[in-house]
Amino acid sequence: MTDTPMTTPPAQGDGTLTSLAQLFSRPINGTQVQAIEIPLFQRDYAQGRKNEQARQVRERFIADLCAALDSDGKSLHLDFVFGDVVNKEDGGKQIPTLYPLDGQQRLTTLFLLHCYLAWHQPQSSASAQPWHAFQYATRPGARAFCQFLTQCRPRMDAQPVSAWLCDQANYLPTWKHDPTIQGMLVVLDALHRHYQDQPSELLHAAWLRLTDPVNPAIRFLLLPVAAQKLDNTLYVKMNSRGRPLTGFENFKADLEALLHKNPALLEADGAAVKAFSHKIDTDWADLFWPYRGDNHLIDEECVRYLRFLFEVRAWKQGLSVQTSLGDLSALSVLSKALLGNQASAAHDNLDWIARALDVWLTVQSAGLSGPQAIAPLFTSLFTRDTESIASTPLRIFNFRDFGDAPVGVNMFHACCRLYGTRPWSLAHTVLLYGVLHGLMQGTPLADMHHRLRILRNLIEASRSEIRADSTRNNMPALLAEVETIMAGGPLHAVETFNQVQVRNEQAKQALVGAHPTLHESVCQLEDHELLRGGLTVFDLSPAQDPRAFASRARQFFTLFKHPYHQVSAALLAKGHTGRSRQRSSGHRLTYIGAPRQRQAGLWENHWRIRYNEAIHPSAAALQGLLDDLAFGQTPQAVIDTFVQAPSTPKDWRYYIAKYEVMRGASLDFAGNYVLGPGPGYAICMPLSDSCDNRSNHHDAYLLALANEAGLPTSDIGNHGWPRCFPGHETNERHLILRRSGLKIRCVENGWALSDIPSEPALRNAFDTVASKYAIQDGLFAVPQTQGIDIEDRIIIGAQLLHELIEAGL
Repeated sequence: MTDTPMTTPPAQGDGTLTSLAQLFSRPINGTQVQAIEIPLFQRDYAQGRKNEQARQVRERFIADLCAALDSDGKSLHLDFVFGDVVNKEDGGKQIPTLYPLDGQQRLTTLFLLHCYLAWHQPQSSASAQPWHAFQYATRPGARAFCQFLTQCRPRMDAQPVSAWLCDQANYLPTWKHDPTIQGMLVVLDALHRHYQDQPSELLHAAWLRLTDPVNPAIRFLLLPVAAQKLDNTLYVKMNSRGRPLTGFENFKADLEALLHKNPALLEADGAAVKAFSHKIDTDWADLFWPYRGDNHLIDEECVRYLRFLFEVRAWKQGLSVQTSLGDLSALSVLSKALLGNQASAAHDNLDWIARALDVWLTVQSAGLSGPQAIAPLFTSLFTRDTESIASTPLRIFNFRDFGDAPVGVNMFHACCRLYGTRPWSLAHTVLLYGVLHGLMQGTPLADMHHRLRILRNLIEASRSEIRADSTRNNMPALLAEVETIMAGGPLHAVETFNQVQVRNEQAKQALVGAHPTLHESVCQLEDHELLRGGLTVFDLSPAQDPRAFASRARQFFTLFKHPYHQVSAALLAKGHTGRSRQRSSGHRLTYIGAPRQRQAGLWENHWRIRYNEAIHPSAAALQGLLDDLAFGQTPQAVIDTFVQAPSTPKDWRYYIAKYEVMRGASLDFAGNYVLGPGPGYAICMPLSDSCDNRSNHHDAYLLALANEAGLPTSDIGNHGWPRCFPGHETNERHLILRRSGLKIRCVENGWALSDIPSEPALRNAFDTVASKYAIQDGLFAVPQTQGIDIEDRIIIGAQLLHELIEAGL
């Protein structure tokens, strides 16, 4: 049984209201108790276990016991203790002995409390006390240890007191293996930590209140089993013959006690408190049963959903929420903050929590109601289908975070299974709160669809805004704005979600308001993997021809069915220069486009306009490309037209568009380039977004040169080719020929050659090739006009490289 103290004594009936000391001075059913023995079938003493659950139970129980012993403390009633007094033969004598069936943990802790306070009383050491006759039959060592405690007198300056006890000559070595004894030592240390700084006068007063023969501070109701016409099956039913209660069962008991200790709550709505206590073991338990875990218990599932409710309620009120705590610890802290004596809104909080549980009992969907309707409801709201083009149900992108968890799109199930774990994020909390609030407000399903779409879009764009850390906790404001959105409120009132996306939502509403036929086109674009609700790269002007927008929407889907590296080249052909950031070296870090489909997240991030951008830098190129596709061109045809046009300047855009290898389709590459100044004849391809000593990177021009020349890796002397260049983007990068050590580097005006071999045969071979290609001072110049190539430096450079290899270099 859980050791949950009561402040109000239970009805006595046939029981006896007594304390541990009083028990030995009054008859029980006509028999004077002379001993207490924990029977053999009982479990070990559990309150001293060292796990987190036991620690919480122990600390709360000891705090309640010690509070009752304070001079101004309220007396404490520990509920029923079930057991009977039986005559036990001992040395030819009949000793009336109480055998508790339930209450072992409480009685043992009371015995330890008596021992500890008695050690502080000078008069108690001279004679045996009746309560010393407390024994354990579970193990011989536990029986002997109880006697040992009543006969010793530890030094109270010992830290901890268990160290002194274990150091005594009559402390047996085998006792360290007895879990009951070790548990008792833990509890004695806990009592010592509470009382070690108390003056002797207070300790004496606590002892007097504990052992008061008339009005003791701590009592329990002893209920004889035989008198109640019960047998041992009662204990089996109550405590599964020694199986400890789960953490959730202890939490429920603590929560119920907390509610009953709040006089304002009881006065405001005592019926609600009673209903809550009843439903958590009946109606709400049935609610979680379909989602039980492999252990066939609902504890973890119920705890996670309750934590969700308690945390969002706390955030709404601006209370501190410690997301790093374990589930039960978090619930314990939050329950006091929301429902305890000091909670000013305890009644409203209890009402909201109850309604947030009841709503799932009344929800209706697909002709079903109650728990059976939850899964169909979410199926009607959400989908994971990547090919869906319907506006409802709504595609939710971050459901993939749930991994292999068998939750589908059922967010209630996902919350029960995953809340507080790594797969569940604050973004999921915000979305589920939107669903919950809509249901609790009775929002029609059609309105739910529309409003959840807006909420989904804002969530996807607000990864930086959705946070609840110590530096910035936006959850109170975000949850309030969720309520505004789910109520159909104005978007201008939404100030915490990403403001670029808020303006994008307003622009979409204006567009669809002017052209209702575009509703499906807008929804389909929002559901695209690479857009995720954000259409900031599109022209949303209501003045445009709606047919042009619908066409571009269709072509966007067509475009990204092609290889991503081909898309990035086609965008370059339409004038795209990427999203750039100037570096102190004079180079530019530019995102052109990740080359592989599995890098979709990088594209999705690219299509979102930044706060400091009036127009998306890719908007014109994208819309021009989509219009070309609408006229029947393919991305490759657009690329070919660009690179073959005589008017196309042969700068970095030309080379990246023409040479697939420079787009990194087969490399570890994220689509970022560090471009040299001007026409960009120095291009570093970093692993992520920076050229530094943290990782090696590629040189785009050397890649294309080696590839165009058909140079095998065996002829390349660079260790780790092709991602073999460390350091800053201004560092020189060379292609090294293995046989001769000759180095080739791409420079502004052509190809620079260095480390020319001095060995006569190799030098003669080099001079022959150099003469043919007019190489002077180690430079193979590329024809240029105003610093721009007029011949393809990759083609002519590859010809040179091929001849150098053929010459034995």
